Amino acid sequence: MTGFVTTCEGEIYQLPTLFAWRFSYTGAEPCDSFSVSCPYEQAMADVLRRAVRFTAKEDGKTEFFGVIDEYQMTCDEKGTELEITGRGMAALLLDNEAEAVTYQRAAMAEILKNHVLPYGIVCRAYDELCASAPYKVASGSSQWKALRDFTHCCGGFLPHFDRDGTLTLTKENRIPGVTIDDTVPVTALCYRDRRYGVISEALVVDKKTRARQIVRNANLYPRGGMCRRIFYVPAHSGQQAMRYTGEYQIERSAEDAETMRVTVSGDFDAQSGGTVTINGGKLGVTGVFRVTEVVREMDENGRTTEVTMQRE
Repeated sequence: MTGFVTTCEGEIYQLPTLFAWRFSYTGAEPCDSFSVSCPYEQAMADVLRRAVRFTAKEDGKTEFFGVIDEYQMTCDEKGTELEITGRGMAALLLDNEAEAVTYQRAAMAEILKNHVLPYGIVCRAYDELCASAPYKVASGSSQWKALRDFTHCCGGFLPHFDRDGTLTLTKENRIPGVTIDDTVPVTALCYRDRRYGVISEALVVDKKTRARQIVRNANLYPRGGMCRRIFYVPAHSGQQAMRYTGEYQIERSAEDAETMRVTVSGDFDAQSGGTVTINGGKLGVTGVFRVTEVVREMDENGRTTEVTMQRE
């Protein structure tokens, strides 16, 4: 693995040999993150003060591209060391606030132009979405929220950042699935099924017209879940916005509810947003899970891959 930093002037410098690195891929929120360590040399001081981006490459392929948040140099009996930490490109949308605006007929191209592209983010592909009702970006919203709410409400999907920092805004999942069975060198397993706090039924009510819409948790309600919440939406929000509100609140309450965490020795080709089919295993849990985070790490103990998943 080779690390590079890019300065605010666009100059690229290669870092000394990395002796430890950790990459966390979520593809969405919380955004991807990285941490790398390498020997430090005095000549690097000026470059680091101007460094704004980090790139990791292996065998000619970009394994991480993101924003440098912090770096520190240390000197002790073990020598001099540099540690750089940061986040993926979604950080630029999370850190920047959007102006309050109401779009009468918002389209994906317009959302990209106003909320994404000004920050130097490259969009690899997107669906031509168009809101059927006015779309509002509330005061205090981040640019990420402006984009995420639009794709979720109008397209039923969330934005996804790839490992090379490019953005994909399509409903079709092109990420290949993988399988974990007895042939995979699994070193640790953890399964959790949390029911507390997970909404089984959301009742969404229009404040003025009193129109009502019930949205149910398809995973929990049939299993006897009994946790109803009532949500009020602005006047004349429309059925689509009401359904979105209910689905969104259910999804947020169910985050990390039924999870599987698997640690594999060496590299494992699971990707955030993709699926993992669990066959066999000592815990007796099988099925298809959606990957929410992949952590690849290398230190003095070698390489490991930790995959965190939610049941589909």
